[in-house]
Amino acid sequence: MQYVRKNLLAGIAALLLVAVPFSGPAMAADAAKEVIKISVDPCTQPLAEELAYAFSTKTKTKFQITQGKCKIGVDAARNEEATMGMTTQNIAELEPGLTKTVIAKAPIVFIVNRDNPVSNLTSKQLHDILNGDVENWKQVGGKDEEIHNVMLEPCVKETVARQMLDAPGYPDVKMLVPDVKFNAVKDTNKSVERHAGAIGQQIYGYESKNVKVLTIDGMLPTPGLVPAKYRLYEDYNIITKGEPKGAASEFIKFALSPEGQKIAEGLKHIPVK
Repeated sequence: MQYVRKNLLAGIAALLLVAVPFSGPAMAADAAKEVIKISVDPCTQPLAEELAYAFSTKTKTKFQITQGKCKIGVDAARNEEATMGMTTQNIAELEPGLTKTVIAKAPIVFIVNRDNPVSNLTSKQLHDILNGDVENWKQVGGKDEEIHNVMLEPCVKETVARQMLDAPGYPDVKMLVPDVKFNAVKDTNKSVERHAGAIGQQIYGYESKNVKVLTIDGMLPTPGLVPAKYRLYEDYNIITKGEPKGAASEFIKFALSPEGQKIAEGLKHIPVK
């Protein structure tokens, strides 16, 4: 496999070209002649790359993966700048002309500094932290330390507000802006690592080894609990202009196959098949 990375979109884009020797069945010989262009954001790039590599081993298909800001996948698909876009959102209705395929669920977790003694929050405690009613960790069994919320903007931040507060946004809670606005996922981890009182929103599996994932009501988001009991998640969507065709269609079928779903689960996403 060959990786080629370039700085795009204000220095945060990544270009991935995948071309490996043919080793799978001839199920997509024509697809091997195409280049699948995928537009991703920091929340979708890891799974996109894993699926692209696995699919390429079967079909010799080449992929060009370009990373940008959150929700860029929808724009790229609409404007036909990419074969498909990937985005983690709970999309009730797409604009006319676009098609979505949900290939996994991406659980949302809350991370804290490793020195924070708190390991679990109840749903009520989490609600009150996000609502601004609880402002100090000692109110939930922790140290006498002011709580600062690190929001994973904008998609996760919006989803958490809707699912936890039943509101489009947040009241006047104390927030930390990530130190460097380069990659929202990585910068959220860095902010929580550096600030003892921080609590950050994160896609499960994307947390760094230097932070701690809190259980909510004693639960982590495992396949048996999402979404029936653990409600914090976003759909992992593939967006196309119209119905997917050719290599794009075959790639989506692969993502939904047992092999593709196993790859998603390996990144702590929740399979949908």
